[in-house]
Amino acid sequence: MQNIPGKALNYLVAFIALGFGLIYLFKSSFMPYHSEAVSLPWEMVEEKFRFLILAIMRAASGGYLLGAVMIALLQYRFDKTGLRWIPPVILIAGSIVALTSLYATLIVRLNSPGKPPTLMAVVLLVLIIAGYFFNRKAQK
Repeated sequence: MQNIPGKALNYLVAFIALGFGLIYLFKSSFMPYHSEAVSLPWEMVEEKFRFLILAIMRAASGGYLLGAVMIALLQYRFDKTGLRWIPPVILIAGSIVALTSLYATLIVRLNSPGKPPTLMAVVLLVLIIAGYFFNRKAQK
């Protein structure tokens, strides 16, 4: 089955989610937009809050990593089999990752001076929706 656009878009989403997941998993301090949000450098944040922030980052990384692996494996399986149930499951998984990221970044953007990557969450959502439509088109 030739489905280069759907395949490319979904693997791109998986790659971006993997990147965010690895950054949030291995970063030893918060992100620059976190510093803007709390108006403090990492070193000035109380130690007990540092642990809390890092724990939340690790939990978020799990969602990104799971989404990346699931999307990539399901796209691979779809490319091999063309099973009809796979595109909606990819869409659901990718939408959950993108929409929860969008929600989280909007909370920070609207309630602090921080400028999180809100646009990236929107891009992920658009890519996963486009990938879904290309996958569906490839089935016909």
